[in-house]
Amino acid sequence: MKVNKIKGTLDFYQYDAKKYRYLQRIASGVAESFGFREMITPIFEATEVFVRSVGEGSDIVNKEMYTFIDRGDRSITLRPEGTAPVTRAFVENKLYAIPGIHKFYYFGPMFRYERPQAGRLRQFTQFGVEAFGGEHPNLDADLINLNYQILQAIGIKNIKVLINTIGSGKARENYVEALKLHFEPHLSTLCEDCKQRYQKNPLRMLDCKVDCHSPIMQSAPLVSNYLPEEDLKYFQDVMSALNFFGIPFEKSDRLVRGLDYYTNTVFEIVYDDPNSPLNNLALSAGGRYNSLTRDFDGPDYPAIGFAMGIERLMMVMDELDITVSETKDDTITVITLGEKMKKQGLLLTQYLRLKGKRVEIDYQSHNLKPQFKLADRTGSRYIIIIGLDEFENNQIRIKDSWEKTEILIPVPELTAFFGIEGEKYAYQK
Repeated sequence: MKVNKIKGTLDFYQYDAKKYRYLQRIASGVAESFGFREMITPIFEATEVFVRSVGEGSDIVNKEMYTFIDRGDRSITLRPEGTAPVTRAFVENKLYAIPGIHKFYYFGPMFRYERPQAGRLRQFTQFGVEAFGGEHPNLDADLINLNYQILQAIGIKNIKVLINTIGSGKARENYVEALKLHFEPHLSTLCEDCKQRYQKNPLRMLDCKVDCHSPIMQSAPLVSNYLPEEDLKYFQDVMSALNFFGIPFEKSDRLVRGLDYYTNTVFEIVYDDPNSPLNNLALSAGGRYNSLTRDFDGPDYPAIGFAMGIERLMMVMDELDITVSETKDDTITVITLGEKMKKQGLLLTQYLRLKGKRVEIDYQSHNLKPQFKLADRTGSRYIIIIGLDEFENNQIRIKDSWEKTEILIPVPELTAFFGIEGEKYAYQK
């Protein structure tokens, strides 16, 4: 009897298997250079993990979940996405009791009962990251930066970064009501999915692929007109930080995410080649979710994350004829003294990370104590200190926590110290 693989699944063998693991190594290596550590969760969970967090009005819950009743009469679901299981594990294992920002990455199969087509499978693989415990524009921008740098490390250069803010709380509720008022007179002209979303999650109507070019959709109110100044200022600071990192992006007023837990900053990175059949293929997406830990009866822990589709990345690699390579890392913490030096620290962190080093930096604090605690928690061998004196004298201070030594060297000698080839680092005066 001939047996074939189930529709919507793939076999990986020979070069494809090598490419699959290559993407895992590249993404994990870059994530670890940003201070993330792996978390592995079960492939299946109690169904309420996803109904409770993803949202009963989402397409995933309504149409796409693989759900079954096991022998214990429990409703079980093959995981359709990674954020909810990681959050469940974070709360259940009380990882919030450990101070600091908690950074995790994951890699593994997800399952959705979708109509199979190019870039959409019923079993697919995601690489994702989640950062719990921090709420600052620098962190949001650095997470988008991480996503961008993974794609750069793979060799996918022609991409477009789309960002937006969707607000939260009362402002979000007011915006949803405005959307309902706008769409209600025109429901009969919209697709069946939009009619269902109108009842359960009107925000998701903006993500419709069928009616996206209709005048009704194009004239829908903008969320930015309903957000308080505080939210708008936060988003402006995110964009400012992205500019500082040198990440090109576009503000997309219609960008929303398909899962109910997202709040405030959301983003998507798409393949950008008008001459390609893969043009505008979403390679990764994510955003901030500031209440999901509470949904799991945990403490209030703001968080942000993203996920990348591995099979989609493989499609683009094939189109661009990208071959495999290796990565390496190191362990460094950058400490800065004073607000002005924080920007220099961020620049140095970016430089070292792009040279294959694993580097951490405290995004907010200007005091030494919490920054040295960060170095201790991450087990950094090297601690780089940038103060105003070092900056003005074009020097850099490096402590070796293993050898218990400290040196003060000219900035141009930094590359020789860490064995870095290529352009030398320089302060931005």
